[in-house]
Amino acid sequence: MSAPRTDLEKQKRHHLVPIIGIIAVVLIALAGFVWWFDDETSDPEIPGAVPGPVDEITEPPAPATGTAPVAEPPAPSQ
Repeated sequence: MSAPRTDLEKQKRHHLVPIIGIIAVVLIALAGFVWWFDDETSDPEIPGAVPGPVDEITEPPAPATGTAPVAEPPAPSQ
């Protein structure tokens, strides 16, 4: 069954504002998604991480140089 009154030019004029509105909403949603995705990837929050900068960084202990001290054998008792 076909539509009784088909006037394409009149239908285009009547539907122009809703089509522009739908395109605007899609573009705003797309821009929001791009902003959110960029925000999440540029500064990811790591669970359990300490927020903020670390004030003091400690250096690991220096490796031991030389050999370990040798224990003297016990003196023979007489």
